[in-house]
Amino acid sequence: MLPFYASPTSLADAALLERFFGPEAEDVWESCGGSWSRVVEFAREPRTPAWDALSSALEILQRSFAEQLAAGDVLDAPDVVKPFLRTFFAGRPYEVFVALYLNARNHLILAEEAFRGTLTQTSVYPREIVRRALELRAAGVIFSHQHPSGACEPSLADELLTRTLTSALAMVEVRVLDHFVVAGHSTVSFAERGLL
Repeated sequence: MLPFYASPTSLADAALLERFFGPEAEDVWESCGGSWSRVVEFAREPRTPAWDALSSALEILQRSFAEQLAAGDVLDAPDVVKPFLRTFFAGRPYEVFVALYLNARNHLILAEEAFRGTLTQTSVYPREIVRRALELRAAGVIFSHQHPSGACEPSLADELLTRTLTSALAMVEVRVLDHFVVAGHSTVSFAERGLL
């Protein structure tokens, strides 16, 4: 059996989609330009029962990652956090700001889309993040947002926002543990870069 990351043929890709789309799988694969990223993008807004089933499969994957993050120290699981975030952002053509609220043992309480923006920016309101952290009784938080443009480097605005959120949350004794920028398959950690 080939590993899942092997480069399959077009027929193998369509055959995989056949479980969702039946005999229309080849047409679906061609309409997506032979791109799994496009398939995921289309699955984000299901229009038919087949697309809805594919969307549900993505949600199952997300919940599996979240379950793993809730069971252990998030700081010990960067190999789960990064794919969790990449899967969450996959196929979204607009910026989304996500907050992962953690308990005192750094286990995930809740991961949620806090704010949604446009192709190039998202407005984030620190007051709402502080309110939600208190509501969930979070001891820590990890932030993330994606750059749909594909450039993974944090901007000066990203750094300023992170400092603002860190200061606001520190006033209520909630630690900011990291901020990830995701662009496609790339992920940059503020903590790893010394920006936090």
